Amino acid sequence: MPVSRQSSSRTALQPGVILLEEYDALAAAIGAALRKFAPQHVCSAAKSLSQAEKAAGQLKPELFVIDADPPWSGVTDFLEEMRSALPEARALVIGAPIPTEISSRRGLFGALQFVEKPFELAAFGAAVQALLGPWHESEATTARGVLRDLGILDIVLLHCAAKATLVVEVRAGAKNFGEIFIAGGEIVDAKTRRAAGEDALREMLDWNNPRMSEDKGVAPTRRTIGRDWPQIFLESLVQPARAVRVSPAEPPLRVKTGKKIVVVDDTEMLLIFVEDVLSMADPALQITTALTGEEGVKEIGRVMPDLVLLDYSLPDFNGDEVCRRLLRDKRTADVPVLMMSGHVPEMAATAAQFENVVATIEKPFISDALVDLVERTLKGERHPRPAILPAVEPLVPTMAPEERKPEPEKLVVPPAKPETPPAPEARPVAPPVPAPVTRPIPPTPQVARIEPEELPIRPQLRVISSSDAVLGLFLEVLSMQLTPQLQMGAIRAKPTSGTVSLHLPSAVRDAMPAQIGFQLGTAGLDAHGRLSILRLVPTARPFQPAQTRSAFEIGGVSLIPNHVKTRVQLTPSGSTPMTVELLAHLELAAVELTPTFQVAQLILKWPTTLVRVTLNPKAPEQNAAKFEIASVALDKSARIGELLLSPVR
Repeated sequence: MPVSRQSSSRTALQPGVILLEEYDALAAAIGAALRKFAPQHVCSAAKSLSQAEKAAGQLKPELFVIDADPPWSGVTDFLEEMRSALPEARALVIGAPIPTEISSRRGLFGALQFVEKPFELAAFGAAVQALLGPWHESEATTARGVLRDLGILDIVLLHCAAKATLVVEVRAGAKNFGEIFIAGGEIVDAKTRRAAGEDALREMLDWNNPRMSEDKGVAPTRRTIGRDWPQIFLESLVQPARAVRVSPAEPPLRVKTGKKIVVVDDTEMLLIFVEDVLSMADPALQITTALTGEEGVKEIGRVMPDLVLLDYSLPDFNGDEVCRRLLRDKRTADVPVLMMSGHVPEMAATAAQFENVVATIEKPFISDALVDLVERTLKGERHPRPAILPAVEPLVPTMAPEERKPEPEKLVVPPAKPETPPAPEARPVAPPVPAPVTRPIPPTPQVARIEPEELPIRPQLRVISSSDAVLGLFLEVLSMQLTPQLQMGAIRAKPTSGTVSLHLPSAVRDAMPAQIGFQLGTAGLDAHGRLSILRLVPTARPFQPAQTRSAFEIGGVSLIPNHVKTRVQLTPSGSTPMTVELLAHLELAAVELTPTFQVAQLILKWPTTLVRVTLNPKAPEQNAAKFEIASVALDKSARIGELLLSPVR
């Protein structure tokens, strides 16, 4: 992606961000995220270090975003140049994990900050916003490092995140020279003119204002430093000289007397960002943070806050367990919880189950949306929570029709009194199946009633023991997602036609006409929005398999902002779309008959979200790739309209 060209008047008025990304698809995705989280900044993308250097001279960026994996040859020298040219700029590195003990100790003091691949969009957005500011008045205690602070640890962690193999040359003054040998992102050797191994590394860490460069011509040949090398750096971080920046003229911090808020989230950058924006909106707020569920419960009990901001996904136990523990304690049972998460279905289920959840917000969010929701929640307002799809009606009612009562805010379909013809003794007839509720109800629903004469009257043959049936459905790929490692991500697809293949057990197949096919009927969703029931309607024509097509012509690239994991979405172009076949094992639950006892519909249960997807319908099923149905959208007639399939690795 070429560096974006901005007019001189615009760049003079707007701050900038430079993205260093080699791949066009990822550059487009990350660039879209930067436009979302840094809307006041001019964002430019560079595919090479020379492009980035040229753009930096024109844009004078406040932030560099560097995708370090795969490694950039010469990135150390580039950062040293930017250190001299733009000492107040900051840098965010995307790459492999860095040692957790170092990242937790150094906080924001380092010149380089890191986001791990694959990253959540919420974590990336929080990091960008936390580094760009604005920051609240106590920033002296959480100073953000700038390129002026670039040191040996920053460069080592950069190459750790890139899993690079190289030699970093370190110079300090005219007499001090050393080398740090890195292999696969780990320090294996170090030497100076006076020492070797760990002693040499400790010596270099004591040098003042070191300057670093790269030497790729020398490969590491020995190992004098063990895998516990992060401990050597931890020793130097006990009291970092740049940890606190307090200007003598800075006024003393005021004692805060506002409402108390506890924020529980396992992403440190998001905690910093949330504390920043809330403190900027109301400097009197007393904000406490916690990184785990256990720590959060303890802090809530100690602080007794006016509001808890709670992430759903935590490292020890999830947000629903936090809510449960708060309700068990009489002291904290009345503390309101605002849940924030990208796991929307789980968050919705928690909000519906626990009365202390008074509001929710989906990650990633921007500062204005969060501040507005927090302010209204602190005033005692309760807010709509994510809707949960109504449960599908049972296949066979457990109550008599006259005992069934309509529930509020749901479509109520009163069962008809069947007027069926006499059935042969060999074919018992079960009561009719109420039509399943398949769509969420609008915010101000009107109870829709269907008169009995409008309902089809069909007897059923119930299958007492569930029979396995293999469904084959051909899909047209509407979009394809890629992970940051350019691996296959989710596929969004729609049925190419209404006809399907169906492999039935021999006992059921023998009872049906030889020349019979099936087409998609209505589908039902359970309380979590997953497929639970599928109806198939027989056709006079037998099934004819469609042609699959493996080619995918890229027509557009975009970012999927509402997923927990960052994804690049590719959309097709042209008139010949990519087609695949979906294979699903379903349970045949009932056979619905016409008044003349012909097959009217098959009713199948969808017991699992796991399916297989193949490009070769003739290949064995076990050779097909495993996928999970992440979400499903029904069309106006309650048939399958679109599917989102996520690969199972």
